[in-house]
Amino acid sequence: MDSYSVYISVEGKLNETVRIAPSLSIQEIRSVFCAAADVSYETRDVVLKLYRPDGILVPIGPHIPPNSPETRYILQVKQDKYLPGASSEVKPVIDALDAVSALLGDALKLKDKVDKLKRHAHAGGFDGAVGTASVESAAHASKNIPAIRRVQQVGLRLEETVPKPDFSDEVKENLKHPTFDIWQWQEHEMAYLLEHMFVEFGLIELYKIDETKMRRFLQCVRCSYNNNPFHNFRHCFCVTQMMYGLLHVTGVHEKLTPLEKLVLLVACIGHDLDHPGFNNAYQINASTELSIIYNDISPLENHHAAVLFTILKSDETNILSNLSNSEYKEARKQIINCILATDMARHGELMAKFKGYAEAGFNYEDPAQRTLLIQMIVKCADISNEVRPQHVSEPWVDSLLEEFFTQSDREKAEGLPWAPFMDRQKVTKASAQVGFIGFVMIPLFELVSKVLPNMEEPVIQPIRRALDYYKSMTG
Repeated sequence: MDSYSVYISVEGKLNETVRIAPSLSIQEIRSVFCAAADVSYETRDVVLKLYRPDGILVPIGPHIPPNSPETRYILQVKQDKYLPGASSEVKPVIDALDAVSALLGDALKLKDKVDKLKRHAHAGGFDGAVGTASVESAAHASKNIPAIRRVQQVGLRLEETVPKPDFSDEVKENLKHPTFDIWQWQEHEMAYLLEHMFVEFGLIELYKIDETKMRRFLQCVRCSYNNNPFHNFRHCFCVTQMMYGLLHVTGVHEKLTPLEKLVLLVACIGHDLDHPGFNNAYQINASTELSIIYNDISPLENHHAAVLFTILKSDETNILSNLSNSEYKEARKQIINCILATDMARHGELMAKFKGYAEAGFNYEDPAQRTLLIQMIVKCADISNEVRPQHVSEPWVDSLLEEFFTQSDREKAEGLPWAPFMDRQKVTKASAQVGFIGFVMIPLFELVSKVLPNMEEPVIQPIRRALDYYKSMTG
């Protein structure tokens, strides 16, 4: 295909036209967009994000869909405030201004939350989704349990007018592969794709899950994910879809029980519910409500699981309501363990245990080994972006660094410890990726591949190519 025009609006203000070609590299295309935005192109200093008019992110790369002047993409440009050459005298001033800005932003967010709670209380609360308890008892519970408070804030906001998309057979087949492009779908479409996974595994029929209840559950889940740069509902969909893809490309779904497949789907869907955008280290060092409630033990993961089961406690959103008592107890235990396994503080422990099983000859007849296997599958899915094609995976790196930098800025402002890999003055995208891919991703996926077949070509090779790509950027 020859070069073609892409129509953009820089920050929604300046209309520009650029020409790109499939033969160009991602870095070359990024430089074209930087030129259009009149900013200098330096990998560590510039973050570009391209959006469709409906707000859907478009990965910047050789596969940008052609558009027209009437459907211009919106190009957002962010530059690192600490540009090369900035004086040491200026940086403390910038730090102080950032700290004040962050505190003001937090105050405004808090005011918005208080206003929402006041409106919510006057409207009668979330009675329909969490049971028939009185407003007084629900309010009392919300003061003590963050998960209940969060679900009360969300309420049960159904989108009855949104029709179910008619997904083609090609889309349904692509959904089973790690190469699935997650950027081309809106949130309500992703929810229906999640529902399809339950259907394809036969879980809707087997466990008699009501269609309306399933959609209410997924809608409540959607609303319970925050609008973070990285830990948001699209990340939830990415993780669930990758888990679904891993089951299919390895064929392990044929060895799993229906209950184990149900556990995997529900755990992945709920694994980051109500993530605040600040990790466990921040929760513990800042002595947040979550760290106090959960005694500094995986505070976020415990909270995610609690929010999930608060949603499932309601008759209107409980997709597990037709499980037997024993099935429900087993599913709940496994789902919680899968979510807790995503805490990277437990990474070494789980790797060592699984390595022992793999080297001794994995035994599918051993319940303990099966339990750990599904936890490892969730762990793989949770950090799997580099399994995807580069133009799909790379935007996630910018989003994650945006969260990291925001956290380290706040930690500095609050006088808390901060991690070097989150420090905007020390880390680059390439250096962050080289370390993470080389020391975390590849060892994890290679270990799991000792038990699951057919992972080399569709899963591990793309990770190695991503590592080579980011190494080339450091040179």
